[in-house]
Amino acid sequence: MKLKIHLKALGIVLGVVLFWGCDNWLDVRPESELNEDQMFATEQGYMDALYGVYVNMGKNELYGGSLPLTMDLVAQTFDVAPGSDYEYFKTFEYQNPLCTGIMDYVWERLYYCIVLTNNILKHLEDVTPEQFDSYYYLRGECLGLRAFLHYELLRIFAPDIKDKPDYLAIPYKRLYSNDIEPQLTVAQVFEDIIIDLEAAKEALKNDVIRTNPPEFLENQKENGTSEDVTENNDQYYISTFLENRKYRMNYYGVLATLARVYIDRAQGDDVEKAYQYAKEVISSGKFRLIQRDDFIKPSNEVKQRDALFSDEFVFALFSTKVDAFYTSCCYPASTFTKRFRVRDIASIFGTEVNDFRYMLTEQDEGNSQHILLKKHHADYENSKQKIRMLGLAEMYYIAAEAKPGEAYELMEEIMVSRGIACPLTEISSRDKVMETIVKEYRKEFMGDGQLFFIFKRLVKESFLLNLNLNIRKDDKGLVFPLPEAEIEYGERVSEIWK
Repeated sequence: MKLKIHLKALGIVLGVVLFWGCDNWLDVRPESELNEDQMFATEQGYMDALYGVYVNMGKNELYGGSLPLTMDLVAQTFDVAPGSDYEYFKTFEYQNPLCTGIMDYVWERLYYCIVLTNNILKHLEDVTPEQFDSYYYLRGECLGLRAFLHYELLRIFAPDIKDKPDYLAIPYKRLYSNDIEPQLTVAQVFEDIIIDLEAAKEALKNDVIRTNPPEFLENQKENGTSEDVTENNDQYYISTFLENRKYRMNYYGVLATLARVYIDRAQGDDVEKAYQYAKEVISSGKFRLIQRDDFIKPSNEVKQRDALFSDEFVFALFSTKVDAFYTSCCYPASTFTKRFRVRDIASIFGTEVNDFRYMLTEQDEGNSQHILLKKHHADYENSKQKIRMLGLAEMYYIAAEAKPGEAYELMEEIMVSRGIACPLTEISSRDKVMETIVKEYRKEFMGDGQLFFIFKRLVKESFLLNLNLNIRKDDKGLVFPLPEAEIEYGERVSEIWK
């Protein structure tokens, strides 16, 4: 099993720090390796190890490009030309070798990041909060990340819990070992995710993000500082452990993940919990909807456009390579075969051409029928090298879904913030509420890979028929097959794909 290979290598060395370059973290280079005893001999070593989790998550094979674009291709947000490495995703041919090669690697790398969090948590058992000032941050972030990553695996490789709660899904890996852990049902994995998230919330209850002033772009302009976390700061995650908390799994990132998980499971009082967590993030005052002046810029200042709405980040990553990856796939710098094109933009935006998100699309210079997404791009100084993982907009959508009676006010506030004048007339039923919300998801998360998961959890809702999303609705459209190595060597079953 590929994971076992990584675990064996990781058990010998946990590649570390003398890298001093974000994307060299944990590369296998003998001259830069330290053994585990050396690594975890100091508090700084723990911080360095946690840094490795974030950097690995931000790599191009995961959240730095390939994973979100793949999910958006399956969600029919994008189209690609024949000959693209991704072409079989758009026709849901997940067992094609090109698809399995990409998704097997996603499985492997997500579990690799989980293994890294488990190793930190294992070593934290040898110290006390009195020894390390950062003890609760280390513990809380690792627990939050472990839950977040397992939830991602569950959403990709298992059916929706409301459809098949007893389906054997994925292992929930809590240990740092070579042992093959049991495959759990969807319902059991949800329980484990929530246990970890609640423990993370408790560990991070004194997170400085709750007491520090909010990190808005205008504050930085007034102070003469920059939010560009890579500017003169190659060791960002290490040297500013308690600063720019929204670029880590912070207290509110845990709440936002809980809101996602509870609205997805939707059992008992889950929907009410999702509402409460989403509203706590919204009302915290630590995040705010995009300001018009941060997006609408005169032609000579377009580079200052905040294309990713970074004041709304609840949890984010950064990567020195993310902009180049998206440019190579989504913008004219890429070849025609490789290029991802926005599919059916008229059905996404209608006549809302003043919508800020519409302004992040452009006609392909080589073919006016092709629409390209210019969202992650190094031209945009205020959003370059950043990856949105959880944002304020989603909390509005979750709150509106959970409380349809408040949907008009919530949706009007966020839609106006996107530049849409008089966005709503009347939301008369839950179906109308949900139709409005999903339309906003389509616009909000182009390039983020979230629409597929929204569709998956709502697939049996009748209102989806009005949206004509053309996403395959059966199990073999909504569930990716487990890697063959897991079935052969890990004694897993992939019932849908037998």
